[in-house]
Amino acid sequence: MGLRSLVVICALVGVARARADSLAPADLARKNDGGYVTGLPLAAYSTDLGFGGGARVYYYWDGHRDDARFATTPYLYRVFLQAFASTGGVQFHWLDFDAPKIADTPYRIRSQLIFARNTNQNYFGLGDRSLAPLHFPGSISYDSYADYTAAEQVISGGQTYAKYDQFDLLKPVWIASIERLFDDGRVRVLGGLGFAYARITDYTGKTVDATGGTATEAPTRLATDCAAKLIVGCGGGWDNYVRLGVSYDTRDFEPDPNTGVFLDAALDAGTVALGSHYDYVRLLGAARGYWSPIPESADLVVAGRAVLEWQSSGTPFFSMDQFPFTEDPRNGLGGHRTMRGFRQDRFVGPAMALVNGEVRWTFARTTLWRQKLGFILAPFVDIGRPFDGASDLSLRRWRTTVGSALRISWNIATIITVDYGVSREDTGLYINFNHIF
Repeated sequence: MGLRSLVVICALVGVARARADSLAPADLARKNDGGYVTGLPLAAYSTDLGFGGGARVYYYWDGHRDDARFATTPYLYRVFLQAFASTGGVQFHWLDFDAPKIADTPYRIRSQLIFARNTNQNYFGLGDRSLAPLHFPGSISYDSYADYTAAEQVISGGQTYAKYDQFDLLKPVWIASIERLFDDGRVRVLGGLGFAYARITDYTGKTVDATGGTATEAPTRLATDCAAKLIVGCGGGWDNYVRLGVSYDTRDFEPDPNTGVFLDAALDAGTVALGSHYDYVRLLGAARGYWSPIPESADLVVAGRAVLEWQSSGTPFFSMDQFPFTEDPRNGLGGHRTMRGFRQDRFVGPAMALVNGEVRWTFARTTLWRQKLGFILAPFVDIGRPFDGASDLSLRRWRTTVGSALRISWNIATIITVDYGVSREDTGLYINFNHIF
């Protein structure tokens, strides 16, 4: 299945070599003139998050129809502010700014200011070790994540493994970048900086909740790996880096493409020259393709993405889950943006590979209270795995998830999504914004 999906991705790239970076006539007709505000309450539930709530509010400035950029940009400026917290100990507060062609120049500016905290940040080991069946010291192997977590909660001799795969991570982040656009915006060269501080708190020896009361947490997987010196970054600290990237983009409409490709390559270089505690290199290459096979008959889009990443041995474990896409960095493998149906960061390693495929069918459109709405059904498959290094790449032991999504296009630029994925050990329900790619 992995090879078949890769072939589909390559075929999509070949089909979309022609220019497709102007809005389709129907989408252009639906695009708002001027500025507008959208936003919704955020709601989520999962074993990782518990019940989560918050809000995200967008402001878009599209410009006017007599502006030449109106037909070739998703918007001229976009700002959003998000506040989110959950009963499971997750906070994710985010201020984001994006200007595709700042002041009518060939430069794009992006900035993200994030405060993130997760008192139950997952750590299942790195590389091939994370592919092992779910287990903790002295336990059997579990096929079901629910059965596994129930067994971890048991108290024995005053101790428990309730937090064996979790730690407390607090991480404020600021990322800023500028892109130079070439070839009518198809080619973008990016330069940027990232500044992050990680505070790591391990649960070993602490009093934690377990089945029937509280108990002392036994040595966690993180504490064991740190003691064995298997990973870098156990003390947290500054993780500051230079980010360089290049991309090639022929998508017709960035937030919800019908045709085109997006190819990007990125390099993160962590360096003590910026005050970082870590020196490392991270390289990423990714390809996305979008194809409308029967545009005259149905609003149907076949979409695919393939990703490959390598990181050097100096990369701190707490940032090894990052995919530095030039548009919007993501975390994985596992969770809503990479492998739906596995837990967030279920598989992480020095090298990671990922393939996603979706069929997006817009089956209905309507206008309600002057808001333009489109309804999209999107069955999907996600495939990926980590490796101990680039030399270990193979087609064996890949993990697969399948599922479907219901999405709502709101004023064509805001995508609300409800995804449900199923894996060999778990399921996942995700309520969020934007296509995953």
